Amino acid sequence: MSKQHVLIAGGGMGGLTAALALLKQGIDVDVYEQAPQVREVGAGLWISPNGAKVLNALGLQAAIDSINLSARDRVVRMWNTGQEWSVYTKQTGTDHNLIMVLRSELHRVLAEAVQAIKPDALHLDSRAAGFTQDGQQVQLQLENGRSISGTALVGADGLHSKVRAAAFGPSPGRFTNAVAWRGLVPMERLAQHHRLPVASTWLGPTAHVTSYPVRKGDQEFVSFSGQAETSQWTVESWSEQGSIADCLQDFKGWHQDIVDLIENAETLYKWGLFIREPLACWSTGRATLLGDACHSMVPYLGQGVNMSIEDACVLARCLQMQGEGDTPAALMRYSAVRAERGAATVQRSLAMQYVFHNDALANPATATDYVNQNWSPAKMKERYDWLFSYDANTVAI
Repeated sequence: MSKQHVLIAGGGMGGLTAALALLKQGIDVDVYEQAPQVREVGAGLWISPNGAKVLNALGLQAAIDSINLSARDRVVRMWNTGQEWSVYTKQTGTDHNLIMVLRSELHRVLAEAVQAIKPDALHLDSRAAGFTQDGQQVQLQLENGRSISGTALVGADGLHSKVRAAAFGPSPGRFTNAVAWRGLVPMERLAQHHRLPVASTWLGPTAHVTSYPVRKGDQEFVSFSGQAETSQWTVESWSEQGSIADCLQDFKGWHQDIVDLIENAETLYKWGLFIREPLACWSTGRATLLGDACHSMVPYLGQGVNMSIEDACVLARCLQMQGEGDTPAALMRYSAVRAERGAATVQRSLAMQYVFHNDALANPATATDYVNQNWSPAKMKERYDWLFSYDANTVAI
């Protein structure tokens, strides 16, 4: 190990990926996570090619393959009729393939990989409260009164980041007039046609749903993720439980397949979708930010976790390249490489709300033309190629 000692506030996907990437570079790491146990709530997530490149380079391809329940096709479907259009199949040879996993399973894989290198790297029940720094060190303050010193601090502590607040002041979220629903549906509760290995995005006038198969060991589920427009403010928390009745109301009039998913979900989580103004710079002195702490985004491009994974890779490369020299310069370099891409993804994700949701979808006379125009091969390339072609392992730093 080098003499560098990086403190990471937050043991979610981004924090653990950063820890693994740094340890692989020979840099000592300690992760301070607020939860009292290693766990991740929610349902499924997509690892897109840009995220997969990083995880594969970290030696996780076999572990990811073992938890991936791969879909043979990705389709868009009409909210009320179920009519579908294929927008990707494995036979097309495109690089838009998506790896679909349970959030909890990816979290487990990352935690185990970190602990295989440094068994005591993860400190639970350790909520960040803020930090101080001087020319030589940074001190992470925890709510339990402890103070830990290191050569660098990474705020990977999410939407309500205490590190961001200490570094840059308050950053209130702006409600996007939409709520998100997420849950898991055991396969055995569903009719046979639900079990096809297909990822579906259902389009509607004021809401949309994404569903796809995921697995945990021998258990298979359908991951349900729905976003619906609303003027009613809702708490910004991934772990806030919602009711089946309220979810059904948000998708009133939708196809029976969607009703089946909602009614058979084990637990539904509901939260308001907020964004924050992107920061022009993520770093100050020996402290920096990563993931939702600096680029929280709506889930419409499926890039929240993938951006965090990219951040982690570039951060580790910058710190390794700088060596034991000027840590603040390394963190400024990291911010310079990542901030523009993070801000662009925030804005493009938000704009997708009005692609998934459109008045044309309410009228059968206009709905088909709308889908053909907006999910053509050319539109798919325009929408996703700039995201998926990025390689955090090789981007110039």
